[in-house]
Amino acid sequence: MLESPYYTPEQAAIILQKHPDTIRRLCQQGKIEGARKIGGEWLIPRASIDPIPPAPQQKPASPQEQKEQTA
Repeated sequence: MLESPYYTPEQAAIILQKHPDTIRRLCQQGKIEGARKIGGEWLIPRASIDPIPPAPQQKPASPQEQKEQTA
């Protein structure tokens, strides 16, 4: 079965850890890009909700590097 390119407010709420009513309100306010209401139901593009991959973490400086930076 193909995945829909849209989330329901309930699905988006789980991902964003918000209440579905909050997601619907954000849709009504135009704060979720691309959200549209079809047949009385909000459809939210996956691209507007799917998490952005985290940036690579910098490794902490070693004690030697810290000394060099403060010198």
